Amino acid sequence: MNIIVALLHHIAAFTLVSTLLAELVLVRQPLTVSSARSLRFIDSIYGMSAMLIIVLGVLRVMYFEKGQDYYLHNHAFMLKMTAFIVVGLLSIYPTVVFLRWGKAVKQSQLPVFPDAQASTIQTILKLELAGIIFILAGAVVMAKGYSM
Repeated sequence: MNIIVALLHHIAAFTLVSTLLAELVLVRQPLTVSSARSLRFIDSIYGMSAMLIIVLGVLRVMYFEKGQDYYLHNHAFMLKMTAFIVVGLLSIYPTVVFLRWGKAVKQSQLPVFPDAQASTIQTILKLELAGIIFILAGAVVMAKGYSM
């Protein structure tokens, strides 16, 4: 069971990164009704992946790995969790923007997406991807058995 939970956790993490990259590619192009629909769908996959990472991560910490005492006193784990929280908080703004497009997209109308807003979302997505580096750094340090 440990292997299955770990595998699903990793699949969810790779899915999360893939969705961020897909969103960044789409946001950098001129917005169409089709790309607006795609952004909303991809962002929902992003959210589901994040939730799955949290649930599976909690299961791994509590039941399937080294135990919560190990993780909760490990600085590398705390770096990883802090970075995950920061990435999650950064994701709120793009999600809210994409959700607001719901009515327009359902009516096959182009949502309002000013250049400044597109630029802000591009920057946020890049920051989220940079935050992934800190998550990976914490994971690597933990995998090598260090605490920092």
